[in-house]
Order: sequence, then structure tokens, then C-alpha cells
Amino acid sequence: MHRFKRSRRPLALAAVVAAVAVTLAGCSADSSGSSGGGAATVSLMIWDPAQKAGVQKAVDGFQAANPDVKVSLEQVPEDQYYTKLDASLGAGEGPDVMWQSSRAPVYVEGGALEPLDGYIEKDKVSMDAYPDKLVNLYKFDGKQYGMPKDQDVWSVVYNAAVFKKLGVTDVPTAGWTWEDMLRIAGEIKAKQTSSADVPMYYNYDFNRGVGSLIHSLGGTVVKDGNGTVSSPQGIKAFEMIKDLQDKKLIPPVKDSADFKGTQSLLSGSIAMAKVPSWELSLLAQANVPSGTFHMVPQPSVNGSRATDTNGLSYVMNANSKRKDAAWKLIKYLTSAEGARLHAEGGASMPANVSPDVKAAYYKANSKIDGMQEAFDVTLKENYLRTTTEFPKIRAVMPEIESTVAGPYYAGSMSAAEAASKADAILTRSLKQ
Repeated sequence: MHRFKRSRRPLALAAVVAAVAVTLAGCSADSSGSSGGGAATVSLMIWDPAQKAGVQKAVDGFQAANPDVKVSLEQVPEDQYYTKLDASLGAGEGPDVMWQSSRAPVYVEGGALEPLDGYIEKDKVSMDAYPDKLVNLYKFDGKQYGMPKDQDVWSVVYNAAVFKKLGVTDVPTAGWTWEDMLRIAGEIKAKQTSSADVPMYYNYDFNRGVGSLIHSLGGTVVKDGNGTVSSPQGIKAFEMIKDLQDKKLIPPVKDSADFKGTQSLLSGSIAMAKVPSWELSLLAQANVPSGTFHMVPQPSVNGSRATDTNGLSYVMNANSKRKDAAWKLIKYLTSAEGARLHAEGGASMPANVSPDVKAAYYKANSKIDGMQEAFDVTLKENYLRTTTEFPKIRAVMPEIESTVAGPYYAGSMSAAEAASKADAILTRSLKQ
């Protein structure tokens, strides 16, 4: 069973959780969920605008089945979400139900989240409907604090219209390899009219780009409390991505921060891209002919297609005065029925793996050919994202990107030096 090692709380959040603890000590939640005999109003806070319609559809289904509970849904921009959440929790308030990510350990440690075990046991909710790695992601000291909402899946999508326009008939297939990708990208590059054009997008991100390749090559990023990037696999992973840049198959690192792979694929300025599941609805809902977008698994490296995964969950505010109603909402949203309604919005791959839920998600994204086949392969080979498994290293990812990855891709250090520096930063953060 996966366990998080406790991380040192950021100063701002330490103040928040301290305030939460004081508030909890001085109040008694009204678990009946309402006051004065009226319907309970449960507040729900999320951050992704692309998922709001799907969440609202599930909320509507919940309210139809539970007329005694009203839901107030608020979507906060992602870059403001945790700032607003921390401020409201620190004031002893906050939403009754909220999305939570791999930052959950800090909130659990501060007493801001309500354990759900009693509710799960009382209602005999089976956790078998969700992948074990996502269930255990929100389990701390034997207690379950979150119900899995979704799961991240990475794949490659290509724009068939771009291939046709350029006269390239060699397209990605389900069984393709890294070498196949290099060959196909090279053919596209040769047909593009401007030297500034690139044929594809592949994430430079250390966590999702280099890390996935390290795992595919049979290595690890962290092991036994230390960074392990300076292995043959880690050095090779750095070299493989830099090779894409040096051959001008992907944008140079100086442009990568502003480069939007999915939008570029949609506009036709690139032919293929590594795309996360939460952005697929942008392609599925685009005003383009069916058959424009095709999905395949990531190209295999040494026979492996390892990709990282993560998953959000619905959690309950420990300070909620409407806990019974809040639990009803959480249970419904993560049930087969609620997840199916959300899946019809197509914006994220549900964590609930019930057949009807998966069928609804694939139907919502039916304009993307090959999705189910690609996901069937990818879901068998994913691993828990490194920053999710080891939350302490989340804080040093910007340092690795700016002082290691950036200089390496710019040519100012070797792959071995980059891997060694990454290890030093990772190990330092893990020891704190």
C-alpha cells in the first residue's frame, strides 16, 4: 500500500492548517446537513473550466435524485484555486466539497480534511471500482480521505489532415517505436515549408517527459530516499529529448514555455503531439471532420510505453456543517451514475472504471479515432507520477527546470552533468 512520507509544510499553509485546527476545536458540525428544516446547500469548488459542464451535468443528476440537497458549484481558475482555498480554510470556512490533488498530505496533516471511512463503511461503497494506486493516493495512516475522481492518461494524437496535406503516408500506428517516431517526424519536417516549422510536440517537462522515458528504459527517478537520475537510463532519457530538439522535430526549449501542443495540433501547425487526457475534449469538440484526429499509444522504448499517471479526488472539508449532505454528493459524483454523467462531458478520464462510465467517455470523444485501443494499452503500463509519490520534490521542480533542464537543452552542460545536478536537488528535497 502506498504511503506518503510527511512533508514539511509551507509557511503559508502551516498558518492555514493551524487556523483550521483552532476552528475545529471550537465548533461542532451539524451533520444533519440543514438548518431550520430547509434544503441543505452544499458548496463544491473545482478549478478546470473544461470540466465545469461535465461536473454540472453530474450535479444536476445528483439534485434530481436528492431534492433535499442543493449544490452551489464554483469554478476557480487553477492558478488561484489553492490561494482561495487556503484563505477560506484559514478563516474556518471553505467549500464543503472540493477537488484535491497530490497536495492532499499537507491538508490531511493539518486536519483540514474529513476521513471518509465511516461513510464508506456505512453505505457499503466498494472501492474496487477505482484503480488501487488512485485509492491509496488518498489514504493516510489507514484512513481514506478522498474518493477518486479521474485519472491522467498520456497518448499521442496525430492530425491526419496535416499528413495528407504534406503527402506523408507513413503514419503512427499502435505498435510504433521511438525509432518510428523519429522517422515519421523527419519525413514531415522535410515536407514543411518553413525551417521554423516543427512536426510535433513532446513535453520537455522533467516530471512527465524525462521521467517517463527513464521508466520506459527501466530506471527510476527516486529510490530509497535519493535521486537516481544519474543512471545510464536517466542520462539516455535526457539525450533522447535533446535529440528531438537538435533535429528540430520539437520546439526549442526557449520557446517551449509558450508553446501549446494541443492547440497547435488543432490549428494544423504541427502534425502530432503528446496529449494529456484532460485536453482531449478540445480535439473531440473541435469543428473538424470526423477522422481528423487519430490516437495511438506513446512510441515504445525498449518494448515499454511507461507513462505517468495521477488523479484528482473529491474530499470533504473537516469544518463542514453539512457533512452528511456533503458525503451524499461525493458518493454520487464518484459513483457509476455520477461518473457517467461527468464522462459525457468528455473532459477527463474518470477514475471509476465501470463499463458504462468508460463507454460514455469514449462516446463523448468519438471524433478521436483509436482512443479506446490506445488507452487500453497505456492504462496497463502507467506508474504513479514521481511528484505524486514523493510530494516533497514538487517544490523543487521549478529549480530543476531552470537550473538543470533549461541549461542542458541550451547546450551548456552534458547529459551526465544534468542528471547529476537533478539528483542533488531531488536528494536534498527528500532529506528535508
